[in-house]
Amino acid sequence: MAKITNMHNLPAAIVAAVANDPYTGGGDISTTKLIDSPQIRVLGGKHKDDLSVDVSERVWALLGQAVHTILERAGLKEEGMVVEERLYAEVNGWQVSGQVDRMHCDLGKLSDYKVTTVYKKNGSDGWTRQLNVLRWLAHQNGHEINQLEVIGIFRDWRKTEAERDMSYPQAAIMAIPVPLWSLEDTEEYIRERVYAHQAASRGEEVLCTDEERWFSGNKYALVKHGAKRATRVSDTAADFDGADLTEYTVEERRGEYKRCAHYCDVRLFCKQRVTHD
Repeated sequence: MAKITNMHNLPAAIVAAVANDPYTGGGDISTTKLIDSPQIRVLGGKHKDDLSVDVSERVWALLGQAVHTILERAGLKEEGMVVEERLYAEVNGWQVSGQVDRMHCDLGKLSDYKVTTVYKKNGSDGWTRQLNVLRWLAHQNGHEINQLEVIGIFRDWRKTEAERDMSYPQAAIMAIPVPLWSLEDTEEYIRERVYAHQAASRGEEVLCTDEERWFSGNKYALVKHGAKRATRVSDTAADFDGADLTEYTVEERRGEYKRCAHYCDVRLFCKQRVTHD
């Protein structure tokens, strides 16, 4: 258990709520751990007594947990409905688990509730992976699901922006459809992830990918000689192949590994913690 700090002197009730997190996962690996970095999981277990996390970094996670409490209070467990239930299946000797928020078995729909940002109004690759793994687990437990959705609760939603822009979410809560994978492709993905996590657990080097490190990507800027600001910025230097280099310079602007730099709990124990390779 990581040590909880309170560097911003937040109220004691918030500190206690974060420290008393009842979540323990289940099986050998949970869905959220499965789709995330094997290296982070292994380092977290190895250095669990040396880790510290500030309570301010857990506020949004705390609000996310509050949503689940509200769902339980709402009494949504009607006939044909599965609410807040953990499912299990064995893969290569490991028990994989995942907790479904709300599964309407009669409609074949699985819904996952998330406190998130408007930036993710069109979904994310991580959500697609997570919900398809949950769908596969549901299939292994006798539930056939053909619809996946995230119920997004936008913590940064603004009414004025909704009135100005019709493409902006028109309410602070919306259903976001999640693409379906085939069950066969999902099982192949799960097996690959289990193998990677098992390899990391055996001490093999399984480095984080750029995606797992939240790499912002390199950019290339076309800058006129003597100017302070770029004339144009692109993802590839090839876009400036025709530029007059007697008048302009093409500058590479290295991206940032944002998770390594700011958000990874085990960054002090990881050789990939530097911003750039």
